[in-house]
Amino acid sequence: MRRFLVILLSGLFCFVAGLCVGIGLAPQLKMTQSAQAIVSIASKAPWAQSFVQPDESSPFEKYEYPTIKWRAKPLADTPGAIGQLGTTYESGKMKYKLTVFKAPERRQCKVELLDNQGFKLSQFDVSDFHRVPGTSEIMEARDSYPCTEEEYKRVADYAID
Repeated sequence: MRRFLVILLSGLFCFVAGLCVGIGLAPQLKMTQSAQAIVSIASKAPWAQSFVQPDESSPFEKYEYPTIKWRAKPLADTPGAIGQLGTTYESGKMKYKLTVFKAPERRQCKVELLDNQGFKLSQFDVSDFHRVPGTSEIMEARDSYPCTEEEYKRVADYAID
């Protein structure tokens, strides 16, 4: 009986300690690559869709490593204009597609890749915009940027200017 109580109390202690640590570290854990991969996989399962709610504060619209579709960001110098970045990592370089909405005169953008604390990891200029066929307000640019996979894994957000 005594052995049973010791096991029960130590199990309860571990449960409460784990719960407290999980609640305390939840914001940092949500941004990890593992957590994003789990949410991405769970969102595809029909029985799990009721449990997985989209996180509106997440910088990712769709995260399927190495392919990431980032949430759209407003352009500072053009009122009402937004830009959206899509990236994938392949053999030593990050391929990107930058789509700009409601800024047809835009010819150049600067994209900054940020870590999970908002510090700049790197930046690149985008200047090869072309109009998307059949639209007048959507411009798109596709290219690649050299980086290591470790750098790509550390990117948690982006800024567009």
